[in-house]
Parts: sequence; C-alpha cells; structure tokens
Amino acid sequence: MKKYRESVAPFADYQQLIQMNPFDAVICLRKVDKKAFEVVDFNDKLLSFMELQDKAATNAERFFTKQCWLQLSNFLNEEVHTQHVLKLGTGLHERAFAIHVQHFSNSMVAVILREIKIEEKPYLQYVEQHVDPVLTVDLQGRIIHQNVAVTSALSKEKHSLIGRDIFSLLESKYINEFKLLFAKTIEGSAFGMPKCLFKDQLLSKEPFYLRTHPTYYNGVVIGVHLFVKDANSFMNDHEAFYYLALMDELTGIWNRKAFKEHWLHHLNDKKQEHKQAALILVDIDRFKKFNESLGESKGDELMRMFSQRLNELCYSKCSLYRYNSDEFIFVLKDATIQKIELTANAILDILKQPFMIDEQEYFISVSVGISLSPADGKDLETLVRKADKALFSVKEHGRSHYRYYREDMTAIFPNEALMEAHLRRAIEFNELSLHLQPQMDLTNNSINSFEALLRWNNRKFGFVSPAQFIPIAEASGLIIEIGDWIIDEVCRHQKEWQSKGYRPVRIAVNISPKQFRKENFARKIKAALKKYEVPPELLEVEITESSMTNVHETFSILTELKQLGVYVSVDDFGTGYSSLSYLKRYPIDIIKIDQSFIRDIAKDDKNEAIIKAIISMSHNLGLEVIAEGIEELIQVDFLKRHHCQKGQGYLYNKPLPVETIVQKYFVS
Repeated sequence: MKKYRESVAPFADYQQLIQMNPFDAVICLRKVDKKAFEVVDFNDKLLSFMELQDKAATNAERFFTKQCWLQLSNFLNEEVHTQHVLKLGTGLHERAFAIHVQHFSNSMVAVILREIKIEEKPYLQYVEQHVDPVLTVDLQGRIIHQNVAVTSALSKEKHSLIGRDIFSLLESKYINEFKLLFAKTIEGSAFGMPKCLFKDQLLSKEPFYLRTHPTYYNGVVIGVHLFVKDANSFMNDHEAFYYLALMDELTGIWNRKAFKEHWLHHLNDKKQEHKQAALILVDIDRFKKFNESLGESKGDELMRMFSQRLNELCYSKCSLYRYNSDEFIFVLKDATIQKIELTANAILDILKQPFMIDEQEYFISVSVGISLSPADGKDLETLVRKADKALFSVKEHGRSHYRYYREDMTAIFPNEALMEAHLRRAIEFNELSLHLQPQMDLTNNSINSFEALLRWNNRKFGFVSPAQFIPIAEASGLIIEIGDWIIDEVCRHQKEWQSKGYRPVRIAVNISPKQFRKENFARKIKAALKKYEVPPELLEVEITESSMTNVHETFSILTELKQLGVYVSVDDFGTGYSSLSYLKRYPIDIIKIDQSFIRDIAKDDKNEAIIKAIISMSHNLGLEVIAEGIEELIQVDFLKRHHCQKGQGYLYNKPLPVETIVQKYFVS
C-alpha cells in the first residue's frame, strides 16, 4: 500500500486485485465530501498509463492532471454499472481508456482503467458490454474484473466478486470439471461447460452454461474470461458437442481422442519447441479383481473415485487422460526431472489412502512408466509405446513404483537364436542371479522357508523376463545346465549362512521336467549337498504336475530324493495332468495350491470348495499345504480358517535379491 493503510479495511479483498492485475490500471479512492476524493492506493500500471500532476499527493484533484480529473470526477458519482471512456492527450497523441467504477461502500470506490487500442476496441466492447455476465480471472483463478452485467446481477450485499477465488465460489460437484476446462483454456483454447453453478446462487439460481475464453496480453495468455450463459444455449453451441466428444463418459476427464488432439496442439506450439514434456503412464494393478468382486456398478464407482483422486494432482501444465479401461496418462509440459518425479511420487502417495465402497476399505496400487519428449521421440505412438515398455519393467520388478524408459528396454532380442546364444554365456558372464520369496507360516506368522526364483540381467539387453528366456532354455536343453547352477547356488548360500550362524531355513528350488527326468538328477542333488555340507532337510525340490506323467519313472526319482532326506513339493497343484490318486502313491511332502485358485477366493463358491477339498485331502495324507499368489487379507482369513499351513505372495513380499533377504530376515 502506498497511502492510508488504516483506511482500506472496507475493501481488503480488493488490495489483491491491485497487485495482481497485469493489464489494467487500478486506483482506489475515498470520498471525503460530494466533490472531494482522497487517493488510497493504486498499482504501478497507472504510472505507465497516464501522466500524473503529483503522484505523491493525497488529494485526487492534485493527484490527476486537470484534463483527467474533469472527466473522472463526473464519472465517480454515477451508478456503478455505468460504462465510460476517458480520453487524454490531443490529436495523434490522444489515448482512450475504458473506465469501470466499482463502489465498495458509501465512501470507498475503485476505478479500473483499460487502454483502448484500435485493434482491441471491438473485443473490449464485446467483453465489457456483453449482455451476459463476464468474469475475468488470472492464471491462479483470482477474479480481477467483472463486467456491468455481473454487477447488475449481484445483490447489494455482494456487489463485488473481485479478489475472490473462482474455485471457492463453485459448487463442489463442478470443481473437477471446471479445473480441467480452466487448465485447457490457459493453453489457448476456448471451451464450454454444459452445466455449472456458483454457491449461494450467485449470478444464477439454476445451473448455467459456462464458456471460457483465454485472455491475452502482448500475445501471452494471462487469464481467462468466464461467460455465464443460459443452459439452453449449450445445445446450440457446436463447441459443446466437440467438448463432449473429448470427455470420458464414465470419469468425466479427458479421453483418448482429447489426448491425441492436445498432443498435436502441443507439437505445433512454437513456445514448447525446446521444452521437455513427459508422458506418465499409470496402470492399475489387477483392477479386474475389483470388477469381479464388486460388480460392474460398484467397479465403475471405484473407477470414478480413482480418477478424481488422480485429477487432484493436475495443474496448468499437467493434464490427465483416460487412455484405456484401466490406464491413465499424465502429460507434463515444461517438465523438469524434479517436477516429473514429484508427480510420480504424488501418484503413488495419493493412493496409500483407501477407497470406501459400502463402508468397506479398498486399496488400489499402480505401476507407472515414464517417457520423455523429445529424448524418447515426439510422435505419440512412440512415446506411449516406450512408456509402456517402462511400465512392463515395473511390473516385472514388483509393481507399485515408477521407472523411466531406457533404450535397453526396447532392445529386446530380435530372435530366439540370439537369445539362446546370449543365454549360453549367461553363467560364464555372471549374469544370472537368485531372488528369494518368503513363505509365511499362517499359524504363527513366522518365516522359515523361501522359494528361489531365477533372474537374468543380460550385459547388452538388460533384464530379461523369465517368461521370455525360460521357454528358450527348456527348448534348447540349457535348462539342465542352468538348473544345476541354481542348485549349486542355493547350497552355497546355505553353507555361507551356516558359517555366519544364521538360523536354518528351507529353500525350494524349481525343477524343470527335463532336469527332473535326467537319470543322474538325484545324484547331482546328493553331490551338491555333500560339496557344501548342507543338511538335506534345508533343500526342497519343487516339481510340476507335468513332470509326473510317467508313473514308474516319477516314483523311482522321488524315492531316490526322499532317501537323501530332501523335501519334495508339487508346484501349481490342480493345473496339470495328475490324478489325485498319485498323491497317495508318490513320496511327496508338500502341495502348493496354484495362485489361480487363490485369486478367486470370495468370488467363486466352487473355487472355494476345490481349495477346501485340496487342503482337507492333503492333511489326511500328512502333506503340508502352501498357498501361492496371496495378495489380500480376505484370502489369508479363508486359508487360516481351513488350516492351510503356509502362504506366499505379494501381500508378504515380492521376490527379493539374496542380499536383501539376508538383511531383512537374518541380520535385522
């Protein structure tokens, strides 16, 4: 404030306008008597708009030039909704200003001056004298101007909205949709919103049609004009139909069509030519299970809640789109690494709070892949594909985090022959490693066994999915050499842990059918146990049902293994070829229920009956039961009720590197 701070309480809100308005000159005056006014405050724009007689004077007549005050003093005593033009100078040097007078009380008044230029005059007349109410807001949503129609529509008690936050005036149900329009309008496009309503029935008692237009100053968007129009006019507005075509029907956010059109607009924007943009692809982890358990209606409700929560993260340079049924894309413009990671972490953090459906809590996790433009490309198809590659890598490494696209994610093996060639050297180049996944004892929540899982980090192509290389290893016969390496590694770790005094735990090793059927298989197991002096009860040999097609061969091999003292388990039980009668015939210790059965607990009565039958039958045969793929507490509750001894899955932990397992379960 420049003058009389103690006098401005009646229009404190207007002080913000004085500082914020970048294109209007604003001066606040206090009426002393019928003709005399004192200058209370003014912004710097006034100094550039006109010559002042004495800018330090408090008396308005001495403050303004004589030419200016003669005109202005006549305007000040007229009605609030009157529009005037102030002319200063003469001839070629004449300048004209549109004058808007805003009364705050009997004594307080503000004068807003906007210079009229020839090319701007029709546009200013359109806004200032528009028959519909028009509000002008800055880039933060603060109202900095209202036209005559707004003032006329307001009550005497609420005769000014200037200085108010437009978002705070909206009814809550319209805020998210308005934020989307506001962000897009700032980017330079006009939009229409079919229905909108202010609180306390400001300007309209019924929902109205809201049109947004960007406000330019020196070629730069500095705000938004908001036109309040009759709701029926929406149906006559071709842009309204265009707007509807760009919105996702279920969630109300931008759809895939909008994503493509907005990206094309971004590419054509010269101002963005040398700035980085980011595509953040968000995929809901296993959303299908929610639809299956909740039903379509409740699943849609959850999707709307999810999208609204994501939408809270948007700002003027960050837009959200629904790309597929369970995939969303954020587009960040002028994106620094700090902004990108801030957004990615915010996405993960905002989902830590549950969603409430019918008073029941549901948690949603997401995997996030990121690609950058122009580094990873400019065309949308390329950027989405690369973000999807990064997303796939996230899912391969445990979900619920984010990764940037890397070239080695795309540089997959062009053919199986090349993959096989690299796989043959994987052991030699120390590219293979083991990850261990804990198995939880459901009776006492302790962990005394793990499953070993193979990982391959190729020197040229990076991490390769087991789903890619295991079939190649099987078909080429390399699986036998790799399987021998795994057994050796497991026994080596067991020996190391014993020497360090760690508690004994059992480790399960997956054995392929080809490896299992080799006539020297049991002898290799025996040699590894002897080499590292590992007690046989600390090793579990895990075979699949497909390994047991030959009854006599299977019985012979399993008998040899049992004579060694190792544990034998059947993996993925219920998905292969075996008959239940085999369980009674073979020397088996453990049954592992396949995750496909566990996934459908509480969704399928027949499925639950099968699980109960497997557990009951196994107990009658003296077998231990381990449930695979546990992800939800409701699954644990069911398994505990039916006395399943152990469980493993992402609910407890993902497969982790051996070093991490040691720190997490042995050292700490």
